[in-house]
Amino acid sequence: MKPYHLHIQLTRESGSLNAQWFGTSALYAAGSAQCIVRLDADMALVPDPYLIDLRPLLAEIATDTISSVEDFQAADEFLLLRDLLAHDDFEKLCETLYHFLWREAQLGAAPAVVQRGDEGKIWVDPDRRLVRVWFATNRKTVESDDLVVRFDSEQSADDLTYGVCNVFIPKSHKPGSIGTPWWRRWIRLEADDGLKVHGMHALPREVFWAGLARKLETWWDTGQRNLFVLIHGFNVSFEEAAVRAAQIGYDLKVPGEMAFYSWPSHGATTAYSADEATIGASVPHIAQFLHELSERSGAERIHLFVHSMGNRGFLRALERLVADRQPPLRLGQVFFCAPDEDVRTFKDTVNKYPHHFEQRTLLVSPDDQAVFLSQWKHRHDRVGYVPPITIVDGIETIEVGGFGLLEMGHGYFAESGPIIDDIREAIETGKPASQRKIPRAYENHFAIDIRQL
Repeated sequence: MKPYHLHIQLTRESGSLNAQWFGTSALYAAGSAQCIVRLDADMALVPDPYLIDLRPLLAEIATDTISSVEDFQAADEFLLLRDLLAHDDFEKLCETLYHFLWREAQLGAAPAVVQRGDEGKIWVDPDRRLVRVWFATNRKTVESDDLVVRFDSEQSADDLTYGVCNVFIPKSHKPGSIGTPWWRRWIRLEADDGLKVHGMHALPREVFWAGLARKLETWWDTGQRNLFVLIHGFNVSFEEAAVRAAQIGYDLKVPGEMAFYSWPSHGATTAYSADEATIGASVPHIAQFLHELSERSGAERIHLFVHSMGNRGFLRALERLVADRQPPLRLGQVFFCAPDEDVRTFKDTVNKYPHHFEQRTLLVSPDDQAVFLSQWKHRHDRVGYVPPITIVDGIETIEVGGFGLLEMGHGYFAESGPIIDDIREAIETGKPASQRKIPRAYENHFAIDIRQL
């Protein structure tokens, strides 16, 4: 145990929660309390045990930033407890903890500087400043204090790991942004507005699928049970994939649950060849996840955002499912975003397999330098880069232009307000590009010029 932490352990059989808090001693608890869990709380989706870091709260009590029990109860650290506990038990626990930390602060125990967001903190999403994101990955797990799961950036696992994490959305968040670069914040003297993962934990396979189906059924009304799924591309860590998925789900403002699949990208620009090998080796796992999504999620509509090199894994997974004689996938809107895939391969495979889609959209750009460099490396045209424009029967191609390298880049599908708005309209209405507000017909495809919007 760590100094100044709250240790929470659930007793699922009796529906109770045991809280122990630690002061300067990491070995001996300074106090404990037994609390009743609300009847409607979903205990299966809560890691057990877990830690809440009390040091930031201790520092704020010492500086009088938190000056009352009411302020203490409103702290972001306790979002999970507010969601879990009966009202009276929550208030009593917070009052006890506040007086304990206040006494410690009077004794000079407060640290000089504490940054929020330590690895052990767990959060939920009662007020939409935190986005719950479901995930599956074939990255190798790395245990941290036997409490919170982390994933290796270089090693693959033989089996899938399923789980859920929560991403904090700051009040200063701007649509399309996952955070202002540090150098811009330094120039403008702005606070950190980055999205951050604040807790993740693995779930057994059956618990994951049952929990996801239950959330879709109980949190969303009939007609709103959408599931949005991101399959990321090259040079993306697990945490970056979680943040991007949360940002997409938050900015879309469409009812439903957000999920992502994370294959073992090394998360480094120098590891392009290694990522090419890894995405190929991940195909069986991606195929398994897609099959289970279609068969077990309980979603009324499943919408996919397949980005960059992730398109290679997705297309080959479609092939794998047919080869394994699995039922065709039942998908909603599918967005092929900036595909880092050979044009010839894409055209040859994308329509070959009998899967069901509501509508498919291909997003390409002449300003995407990442796909341009891939085209230069492979010495063959890539789908995501223009020219030439890739046109395929049954897929609407939208050419996106007007963004500079310093404004947006390879992730323009999620970073541009007009693109997000168009994706939202496509999902909500099912209209083709010719009937939506933003795309403009251009020769044999459609175009969105961000500078004109």
